[in-house]
Amino acid sequence: MKKVFLHVGAPKTGTSQLQDLLYINREGLRAKGVLYPAERFDHQFLAALDLIGKSWGGLEAEADGSWAWLVDQANGFDGSVVVSHEVFAGASAEQAKAAIEALDGEVHVVYSARDLARQIPAEWQEGVKHRRQLTYAKFCADLTAERPKTPMAKWFWTVQDWPDVLTRWTATLPSDRVHLVTVPPPESPRSTLMQRFLDLLEIDPGWLPLESERANVSLGGAETEVIRRINEMLPPDRLAGPIYRHYVREVLVHQTLARSSRSARIQLAPELVDWAVATTRRWIEDVSAAGYDVVGDLGELELHRSDEPWYDPDRALADDQLRVAYSAIETLLLEIRRLEAEQPEPERRRSRRQRTKERLIAAAGRHRSLAVLLRAYRKVRRR
Repeated sequence: MKKVFLHVGAPKTGTSQLQDLLYINREGLRAKGVLYPAERFDHQFLAALDLIGKSWGGLEAEADGSWAWLVDQANGFDGSVVVSHEVFAGASAEQAKAAIEALDGEVHVVYSARDLARQIPAEWQEGVKHRRQLTYAKFCADLTAERPKTPMAKWFWTVQDWPDVLTRWTATLPSDRVHLVTVPPPESPRSTLMQRFLDLLEIDPGWLPLESERANVSLGGAETEVIRRINEMLPPDRLAGPIYRHYVREVLVHQTLARSSRSARIQLAPELVDWAVATTRRWIEDVSAAGYDVVGDLGELELHRSDEPWYDPDRALADDQLRVAYSAIETLLLEIRRLEAEQPEPERRRSRRQRTKERLIAAAGRHRSLAVLLRAYRKVRRR
């Protein structure tokens, strides 16, 4: 029977690497009878956004119709299908039920989970990369409140609460078609998690000759705090979404700071450790009782206490932040130089002339003598 593997999250569990691996090898996979429906890398992200109807910095308008397109591609393919994006974890029970019913074949829901000691700092950092301004202390306080109020904390519980996500997504499925993939500890070989995914998805690694180098790399405490402060200084009404996504998130964060991060990593706040231990144990009991297929070991989701000294990102050292700020300035100036160099020479000359003209016009508005000269110049040009 045709199988459809619907990987619904969670964020920060190796999803970016898996999706990139499937995307860059999608033509070879199709030849082997496996469809990864996407014409561009973010196609499945847009489909997930379309399904759950969530606003996302203006991208929701671009997502319109993406879920219907994905369903048509999946249902029209005679073979197994793999759909993967962590935003699917945000679906309501009604949206999840409708998604499963829309797909032909034997649907399997896959959810990947990682221990809270890594997930809580990672989700705060990811929120900052998406323009959130909440400090780490306020995020943690709201996270453990009886009724969280901030969008960051609400989103965390929506996508990271394993029993809740699986309950929403699998109400109509037998337990043997529900799979929980555990993320191994940091000291494990990097290939372990991908191998677990591929075994579950029934994909031979030999079908994937192109290797993915994509990874959603974490920032250190000082790097994240500098980006958070940039978010405070440049809200969307001062810096449009597309500009922020390219220059801040992609060029500055992913291409530069994530690769050269030198400040201490963000850890679970000490006052949250006992709470996180108790929460994890309760979740493990719930998942075990549900009888889902576990790929890996639930013990890997237990909290591992760190021996590293606590580094509060909200109080990152001034010297660390200054080093990050210098790196940011350097990166953005080099990006400006690169963009200038890519322009054809006539276009660069025209741009310089245009800028000079704009400055003269602005100056003429302030100085009467320049305004007179500018009118005379225009009259001569029209002859």
